[in-house]
Amino acid sequence: MPLTEILAIIGLGLGAAMGLGALLSPEWASSVVRLKADTAKGSGYSEFRATYGGLLLMVHAVALVIVFVTPPAGSVLVVMPIAAGWFGAALGRVVALLFDRAKLGNTRIIPIWMATEVGLGLAIGAPVLQFLG
Repeated sequence: MPLTEILAIIGLGLGAAMGLGALLSPEWASSVVRLKADTAKGSGYSEFRATYGGLLLMVHAVALVIVFVTPPAGSVLVVMPIAAGWFGAALGRVVALLFDRAKLGNTRIIPIWMATEVGLGLAIGAPVLQFLG
């Protein structure tokens, strides 16, 4: 198995693990993303379980299975949109730093999350490198 696919498997595994963690513990997900569930409206915890939990878990887990069972060309088609999503998350943080600095308060964590998101995007998207070279 090429190193690029191993990197994708690691990145997809981390994404799936984060999703599983949020699915099982919305409180943990809440603390990671620094948001609070609005219990007065009743759906806050279901949002953490659904969006940060089930969605992340299933997108990454299904891609992980596909990477294992398809030829490398199939892996590329599966990992590209997921990698792009992680790059998009980092882009959102750049935009926030540019336009929302006064509203952000302490911004020290933002570069750490940006590096994490870019790292996951690069790892998950690594199979694309097989076809660029």
